Amino acid sequence: MPLQPENYPAKSPLIAEELEGQLSQLLSKLSAPVALVCVLDQGEKSGEMAAFVNHIAGLSPQLSCKFLSPGEDPAVDQAVDASLLPATGIYTEAGFGRMAFHGIPGGKEITGFAGALLNAGNAAKPLDKPTLKDIGKIKKPVSIQVCVSLACHHCAQLVMSAQRVAWENPLVTAHMIDANLYPELVKQYQIQRVPLTVLNGDQTVPGGKTMAELTTLLAKL
Repeated sequence: MPLQPENYPAKSPLIAEELEGQLSQLLSKLSAPVALVCVLDQGEKSGEMAAFVNHIAGLSPQLSCKFLSPGEDPAVDQAVDASLLPATGIYTEAGFGRMAFHGIPGGKEITGFAGALLNAGNAAKPLDKPTLKDIGKIKKPVSIQVCVSLACHHCAQLVMSAQRVAWENPLVTAHMIDANLYPELVKQYQIQRVPLTVLNGDQTVPGGKTMAELTTLLAKL
């Protein structure tokens, strides 16, 4: 059954009025267009993701959204990893911004989602030269999957760091994964607590990491 985007709600109950005001103020800083491209199935969580993305996209004229079924655009499926749905990728005029979210980034993760939009919209605070130098030391392709729970403060900070590294270094991609939605992933990586970072699909790293710790780890791969 094809998606029917016109039936998705324009607003999400996860974004209360106060939060909407805060996000609107933050997103007013965007200076470049950003597209939220979602790959969705017919499940309840996909519907919730669509409402969330619709609501966010309505908070800035620089934001737009697009909803796709699995297989409708194979390039998008590959970029955002459509094996874990719902999936939302951050796109710019140059293409995939190497940042994606699997599950609705509510709770603490709304901070990371806003950070990804600021990165892609050329509105994030500049990094200092030592940090940029450390990010530049990553010389091999790496996929970062940060498995989180939406109530975890350390998770949100790690997601933001991973996304910023991905935005600054074209060899890196960063995916936030709400572990509660994917029991098969929990079993595969034996996730007992979060955050848990999976590198290139095989190396697991438990616990939070600072930006410096993360870049050091990635540079050694």
